[in-house]
Amino acid sequence: MSTEFITFCPQPGHSISSYDRHAPSSEQSSSVPSIFKEAMSIREEVFVHEQHVPLENELDADDPRSFHWVVYASVSSTQSTPDGRRSSEGGRVPVGTIRLVPPPHPPHPEPGTSHAIDNAEGGKPKGEADRKTSMHDGKEPYVKLGRLATLKPYRKLGLGSLMINTALEWAGKHPEQIMPLSNPMAREARKLAAGESERDERWNGLVLVHAQVVVEKMWAKYGFAKDEGMGVWDEEGIDHVGMWRRVPVKKI
Repeated sequence: MSTEFITFCPQPGHSISSYDRHAPSSEQSSSVPSIFKEAMSIREEVFVHEQHVPLENELDADDPRSFHWVVYASVSSTQSTPDGRRSSEGGRVPVGTIRLVPPPHPPHPEPGTSHAIDNAEGGKPKGEADRKTSMHDGKEPYVKLGRLATLKPYRKLGLGSLMINTALEWAGKHPEQIMPLSNPMAREARKLAAGESERDERWNGLVLVHAQVVVEKMWAKYGFAKDEGMGVWDEEGIDHVGMWRRVPVKKI
């Protein structure tokens, strides 16, 4: 979903393989999509400069396979932005971003542990059971909503709500892109091998956020509920909790 004020970036895949995680977005190769560089410029300002996440940790293994959105503010050619940023085409200035990560995911962080941002040290084979929590059975596929960031001069203008709602609405309408169905014959063979208790290979609308404790109430306003069983853990020196929501999904 893209409009004048918010643009969708499909999974960038190999197009960001040349991205240098040790360099800022402004110094990246021209082969990297401009919208992805805009998203990274916002993430750098918020997470690296404001929250002191190491620059080399901001780009992670999930970025190539994630869906991204960038929200813009309109600025006239004679108007300067509050933070001195240059406008993109048509007088638009990128001011906010969010991403949606499809399955699979690393195991849920253990309470009291410390991790790199988003617990992204390593992956987990698709289909491998995770630990059960108060709100997740350890098996159901879910998407992870995160990297929500808005530049300071543009906060409290409803842009966070726009990005969250846009991403969740898109996900609910495109479950086949979130978790493409495998070949029916192969799926049936796995079901027979595992027994009738095997779950359907579909994403059924379950969404997780790793919420910073200080913004837990904000996520609650968008229908996310805290998972007490996940506890509290540290990501880049910031306490986080797990919060879940289920969204309506189009039947396929």
